[in-house]
Amino acid sequence: MQKKTEGICFAISAGICWGSMGVAAQVLMEDSGFVVGDLVAGRLLGAGALLLMFEHFFMRRSLLKYFSQPGVAKDILLYGVLVLLTQLTFFLAIQCSNAGTAAILAATIPVFTTIWDIFVKHRAPQIREMACTALAIIAVVLITTKGDFDSVSLSLTGVLWGLASSVAGAASNIQPNAVLKKIPVTIVVGGMTVGGIVMSILFPPWAIEEANWTTLSALFYAYIVVVGTLVSFLLYVSSLKMISATSASLLSCFEPITAVVLSVALLGAPLTPAEGVGGVLVFAAVWLLASRKEAQA
Repeated sequence: MQKKTEGICFAISAGICWGSMGVAAQVLMEDSGFVVGDLVAGRLLGAGALLLMFEHFFMRRSLLKYFSQPGVAKDILLYGVLVLLTQLTFFLAIQCSNAGTAAILAATIPVFTTIWDIFVKHRAPQIREMACTALAIIAVVLITTKGDFDSVSLSLTGVLWGLASSVAGAASNIQPNAVLKKIPVTIVVGGMTVGGIVMSILFPPWAIEEANWTTLSALFYAYIVVVGTLVSFLLYVSSLKMISATSASLLSCFEPITAVVLSVALLGAPLTPAEGVGGVLVFAAVWLLASRKEAQA
């Protein structure tokens, strides 16, 4: 039970980190001229490289030792690709529709992880799982639309990109389970360096010219890399060792509620009744998960 509670706390903390990162990214894009490609490339390459250097220089662990194990290099590479696909398709969904629509579609990640779990383990879905998933989706819809459903843009291309992001996100939740039993979490998460290298070919983070670099923008950029990516992914992937991928993906709904709270507190954004109801539903889903008696794997 203690292990399960710790896993829940880790997943919630990851969602909080991601939500705060979103606010920092919004500030950089609106006030300092950063573009999406700059931020994605920088966060994946910077966080991944920091993790691998930490393992090599501070933990004194031989990376070659882990990568030489059968199947480990392939699993880490695949995880890095899945993280990149999740990020790219999500931002393409925003580009083709809007942020609210993309966030709503991202809320279907628990659905895909549950479907996978049901088919692999050959079991019927539990009522509690379905209830938590429904609460999470409704909460994200309310938080991202603020109760104004006219803000939802259901363009076919945007929907397809959004669903592709959900599938990739679900896969990145499920895929590392086996390799996490063989090597440290930090090295698995360091696999995002692969995505960072690919993105850096198109958007070199060392050659950002149009952005307005100030002390404040540099601090926000560092926050996105360290807290919004490095710490958040470490927490989230660590939670997968203690709770199910379905539970972890449901708890990531703390991302939009954190973004809303910080936007209201720091950016002066108004808080609508719909967002308040969405926040209550998130906590209701967490309570249902925390009260489960079944052991999580």
